[in-house]
Amino acid sequence: MTFLQVFFGVLCLSVTKVSGVPVFAATENQTATACSLLKAQLGAVTFSPSQIEYLSLSTENWSETAWQKPICIVQPVDTSELQKAAQILTKQHVHFAIRSGGHSPSPLAANINDGVLIDMSMFNRVYYDAANDVAMIGAGLKWKDVYNHLDPYNVTVVGGRVLDVGVGGLILGGGLSYLSDLYGLACDNVVNFEVVLANGSIVDANAESNQDLFWALKGGGNNFGIVTTFTLSTYPIHQVWGGIKSYSFKELPALFSAMHEYQSNPKKDPYANLMMQAFPTNASFGVLLNMVYLKPEESPPAFDPFYVIPTTADTTKIQTLTEMMSGLQVPAISRWDWFATSFKPDASLYKEVETIVTTAPELEEIKSLTSGSMVLGMQPISSSLVDAGNARGGNALGLECINQTWFVLDAGWSFSNGDETAHNATRAIHDRIEDAGKSDGNYVPYIFMNDASWDQEVIGHYGAENVRRLWEVQRKYDPECVFQELASGGFKLPRTESV
Repeated sequence: MTFLQVFFGVLCLSVTKVSGVPVFAATENQTATACSLLKAQLGAVTFSPSQIEYLSLSTENWSETAWQKPICIVQPVDTSELQKAAQILTKQHVHFAIRSGGHSPSPLAANINDGVLIDMSMFNRVYYDAANDVAMIGAGLKWKDVYNHLDPYNVTVVGGRVLDVGVGGLILGGGLSYLSDLYGLACDNVVNFEVVLANGSIVDANAESNQDLFWALKGGGNNFGIVTTFTLSTYPIHQVWGGIKSYSFKELPALFSAMHEYQSNPKKDPYANLMMQAFPTNASFGVLLNMVYLKPEESPPAFDPFYVIPTTADTTKIQTLTEMMSGLQVPAISRWDWFATSFKPDASLYKEVETIVTTAPELEEIKSLTSGSMVLGMQPISSSLVDAGNARGGNALGLECINQTWFVLDAGWSFSNGDETAHNATRAIHDRIEDAGKSDGNYVPYIFMNDASWDQEVIGHYGAENVRRLWEVQRKYDPECVFQELASGGFKLPRTESV
């Protein structure tokens, strides 16, 4: 742990001062006063529990684990209203949360109890600048809206693979895309961030202006300000070959073997991308392979290791990339939690992971819950993804330039009385897999924010030097620690060094 990390961490403890006044958690009356000020200055865009719009807005988050009860909800319609809201909340020392699409299941990442929720859904415009090959995208949009706007121009952006995910959280957490082996992560393809800071001022962060903030926002989460608009590079990709191949669960060992062979190709085709999902608690669901080739060429050789494995269903065909992504179906389960870890591709480790996820005793604990389900996800990452990000100026993630796998465990269940059981059982399975990677030297010390559980130390795994730089950016753009203390949900900068 560096001196600066300790120093800045201490400065951002709960005795932080805002405008010279110590910040303590606002009382319910103080929060109510802030809501009254928001209502007086912003009018109809502020909603209290007595209003009909409040219920739908407070439960807009995808997973019920993120449903909360804010004192009020503010839904600014433009940047000037957001600036006023930021100034009021900072001056009144009121806790708040920011929601883009609200896909994260983390309880307080994009919602809040006894504070103010800033709902960004009115930042919903897309403007395509064909002359400069960029699109300006509002932070309140979901990826399906972005792609539907760009499809008529036969272009796309490096964005989410699940259409219902929000733009803001995905990009600020890194953002894995089917285009990532070609162009890097979503955050690497941002040309400009428009950001409202805690004091209400607005800045642009790009390669020429506020370069340190530009770097920090590429994976640094909600620690520095509220992004209103992302300007992203566009690419002429439209028609692709892809879809979902479905397999019997008994084919899981063969699919792990094929995954290793696919990842071991020294000349891996960057136009080929996939993710694998298996359902160890629901074997009848089998295994799903979401695959895409970013050219309209049928059955490309890049996926040869998988073609010999018999399928139970196959939707692969030439279609638009948006159509391909729309085929992904998420189980209709009300509560979710997930855990992420990373490791190098290794045949022996994959066999051990397959054994753990099919025999772990904690699976029975999850199955005992109403609708209790476990889904494992294998996301192959090529070194070309890291190279592409570095070529675009780099990001805050601290990624090693090696082939790796970003692994995720998703747990689903129905009722709140199962929250602790699901979380602890999933963590136990995750820890066993992570320990297996460490024991054979294949562990990669990186946690993908977009797939992490609420209590994983994500940013601490970016590396000591990157954490130090992030603290320096925080002190420069948020010297009063508003986004560490008042916007306390989400993944914060670590006060201690991770191992």
